[in-house]
Amino acid sequence: MQTIGIKHIRQVVISSIFLFALIITTRGAGISAVFAQDKELSPDIQADLLINSAKSDMVVEKWEDAEKSFEKAMDLGINLPGEFHFLYGKVLLKTGNYDGSLSSLSNYLTLVGREGKHFEDTITLIIEAKNKLDEEKSRTTESQHQLTKEARETEDEMVFVKGGCFDMGDIFDTGNSDEKPVHTVCVGGFYLGKTEVTQKQWVDITGHNPSKFPCEDCPVERVSWNDVQGFIKKLNEKTGMNYRLPTEAEWEYAARSGGRKEQWAGTSNVEEIGEYAWYGLNAEGRTHTVAGKLPNGIGIYDMMGNVWEWCSDWYNEHYYETHPSKDPQGHSEGPNCVLRGGGWRSKEKGLRTTDRNDFDPASKKFSDIGFRLARSP
Repeated sequence: MQTIGIKHIRQVVISSIFLFALIITTRGAGISAVFAQDKELSPDIQADLLINSAKSDMVVEKWEDAEKSFEKAMDLGINLPGEFHFLYGKVLLKTGNYDGSLSSLSNYLTLVGREGKHFEDTITLIIEAKNKLDEEKSRTTESQHQLTKEARETEDEMVFVKGGCFDMGDIFDTGNSDEKPVHTVCVGGFYLGKTEVTQKQWVDITGHNPSKFPCEDCPVERVSWNDVQGFIKKLNEKTGMNYRLPTEAEWEYAARSGGRKEQWAGTSNVEEIGEYAWYGLNAEGRTHTVAGKLPNGIGIYDMMGNVWEWCSDWYNEHYYETHPSKDPQGHSEGPNCVLRGGGWRSKEKGLRTTDRNDFDPASKKFSDIGFRLARSP
């Protein structure tokens, strides 16, 4: 009888503790986030706690707090339920990140289709987000009317990437030695092209098309790093702007949706790569129209696959050992320049957000090398 009594008391105590934990998760982001960060909890449990915390914040319209909880859940690097993308898209709409909202809501529709519980609400939110984007564009029309045609067209295709700090390098321990050591880097806010520079954009500035696969809306390819510098110089002369290539740190930060723990741009699930990229398994031996796949979490397309992208940095295998923590600009010299993101013939390993590659800056022989533009505010 004594043994049975002790077991009963133990069960009551355990149940009480579990009930208390559930109550705590509904009382706001602060307390539940502490539980979610407990390293002894599995990632799945941490995600559940963070999502419940965000839901509670949404009820009381603490949109920024909810956004932080959702982002922490994404940083766990696990597959999240379809409803997550609906809720996250709704929160991003409330915090003014309309591109991100559209991306997350589109992900929800892709995952669940018309049978999803929130299908009708998602359509409503998508329409609202698109209207908000249109309003933003109309507000900027007056400030842009004095820009040249080339400047307006280029600016329309840029996304502002909010600066921040992140752990740069081989965070999944699946890469090469030049991706180590993992180190903290902080980048300032910058603008980055939503897509890779297209053949039409290249022809409009240079008057010729070097690409192997002619297609106005496909990325320009077979362009050397030196060629790109010449293009940017001409573009800046025509527009009065100051476009450039992104640094390697900026590129990785943007590819990882603002420094999140993403093994590939937009996802950490190898089975989902084909939803975000044209690469060795689906590209059918050529480039494809830009923005033909899903964007990553901040509304940028094709940051893996289609074509490798030049960065401004000179490549150095050991550069991460001495990397500055604030806005690193790359090695000062070297025989090769940095390439990122993989191309249409790449396998999964070369598509990773942390993968580093390099190539002769004077060579233009490959049809899977292109670039995208960046600009400082």
